Amino acid sequence: MSSTLLISVRFHEGRYHGTGDWPPSPARLFQALIAGTGLQGPFQKEQAEALERLERMPPPVMAAPTIRKGQSVGNFVPNNDLDAVGGDPRGIGLIRAKKEIRPLLFDAERPLLYAWMLHDESSQDDFATVIRELTEKIYQLGRGVDLAWAWAEIISEADLIARLDNYLGTVYRPSLAGAGKPVSCPISGSFASLENRYRANMSRFEVVKIDRAVSQNFRRLPKPKFQSVAYDSPPAQRLFDLRSVIEPERFQAWNLERASLLIQSIRDAVFKKLVIAFPEKTAQIEHWLIGRNPDGSSGGKADERIRLIPLASIGHAHADQDIRRVFIEAPANCPIRADDLFWAINGVELGEGSGLSRLSASEDGSFVRHYGVGHAATEWETITPAALPDSAKRRRIEPSRRLLEAKSASERACEQHQAGAALLTALRHAGLNLDVLDVVVQREPFQSNGARAEVFAPATRFAKERLWHVAIMFAEPVQGPLVLGDGRFLGLGVFAPHLSK
Repeated sequence: MSSTLLISVRFHEGRYHGTGDWPPSPARLFQALIAGTGLQGPFQKEQAEALERLERMPPPVMAAPTIRKGQSVGNFVPNNDLDAVGGDPRGIGLIRAKKEIRPLLFDAERPLLYAWMLHDESSQDDFATVIRELTEKIYQLGRGVDLAWAWAEIISEADLIARLDNYLGTVYRPSLAGAGKPVSCPISGSFASLENRYRANMSRFEVVKIDRAVSQNFRRLPKPKFQSVAYDSPPAQRLFDLRSVIEPERFQAWNLERASLLIQSIRDAVFKKLVIAFPEKTAQIEHWLIGRNPDGSSGGKADERIRLIPLASIGHAHADQDIRRVFIEAPANCPIRADDLFWAINGVELGEGSGLSRLSASEDGSFVRHYGVGHAATEWETITPAALPDSAKRRRIEPSRRLLEAKSASERACEQHQAGAALLTALRHAGLNLDVLDVVVQREPFQSNGARAEVFAPATRFAKERLWHVAIMFAEPVQGPLVLGDGRFLGLGVFAPHLSK
């Protein structure tokens, strides 16, 4: 498991006067590292090399406390137009301009976090030691009044995940593509550009003599070199229809209990198509689509998987709940381009004989509103049952001994209580830190044409005792799609907003 360089920053006061960004961008932190060290004179070789190595690393994950805007204060300052009063400093009072200052307020006891992923060898060499020393020299972050101090440490990836899960604030993650919040980050050449800017600042005023007249010209300083990175970019989404190969204008529905088989069939077909087209990306395709790591183990973070979500026909009490559509979500930081992924999915054929169906891009995207895409709801119910952790497993009864080993009311209540607790764990595993007001778990579907939980088990690796239909009430409205449980990448645990009767 890789390690992490974590820089924590604490402000002396819970106020931030910087403009244009919150949290302070990685570029600001990079400049603060240089400014703090530069007070002690020229950079040593190992310090410059460490900063150049840091600027080449991928953008960090950030975490910051929530903020509120403070009271606005007006401050009158010269507007740098002394020529308007004939160059006489005594006329400064005539050219003062009002400048509004409105700080951002936050909990000063909560540090800001900046986390860069490292290779294992990076935590063992001099790089980590030098970065620790540079970090301890930070004295401000933002404007001159934003006094701060910082410290760096090397932690494991598991420790980072635990800290971010327990962090009382907002976590910001970079995206390799997308249109999220633009954040300025260091890039190769940033350190050199800041050195050039410092040297240029020492000679920014040029004295020009024309005959007996003497004037000063101001030289524009070279801009520092940074890159704009999208943070928390929304995933790329696309809806596909299941159409008949024989009659393309007609839907080819799949039974609801075959949801997992459908998703596995699509996944395997798309995997083969992508590997043939992009053999050099086989490892990345396995990780992001299949959930298989380079070492052969299974798994992966919730935000590092492409989601294929079967959408049953719902929307009124008499809908048959057969599957006619599949919703695709590609994370913004996925190295597989969204258009390449959608190309691979479009035209995939499934089934056989007269039941042969083909995936085609949908021309009507309004159906996804039935699953909370584009609007929020507080009450949600499963369409396909959620595969909850083993702690939620029901006691199995041999069918021939159903009467002899019948469960008491207290045992059933205990099983349901354990399943409810396991659902909260499933929310956390899906990266959703949401306040839950109520949970109902049962084997029976909540909709009249739904299917019982156990009938979904044969096409999965999950025991039927782990499958539960779930109804959740959240404290605040939540947007879809909402998919929870260990089978969320296999078509299980698909929720829809509660249908009002």
